[in-house]
Amino acid sequence: MGNNFVFYQDSDPKHTALNVHLWCLHNCQQNLKTPSQSPDLNPIEHICRELEVRVRKHDIKTKSKLKTVMMEEWMNIDAEITKQLVKSIPKCLKAIVDAKGYPTKY
Repeated sequence: MGNNFVFYQDSDPKHTALNVHLWCLHNCQQNLKTPSQSPDLNPIEHICRELEVRVRKHDIKTKSKLKTVMMEEWMNIDAEITKQLVKSIPKCLKAIVDAKGYPTKY
């Protein structure tokens, strides 16, 4: 993966399993560990929240309806939203450093 690669993982149990830990020891020189589902450092959490809000607006009674609605709403999330989230990362990182580990507005 190269020397400039930093493996990012949160403390979700599937990321802390023994086989994952051993793989990281042998394959990743640098690891960045953060709290589970930390929206401060994980823009996908904001997108997942957006998807959840959109899906909850529907009256869903079956798994197939849930799947259909989730796929439709996922496709309706504008690419501009994801671009803005990625652009906000430097500002989030600064806020995290300034907060010295305490919660931020993100």
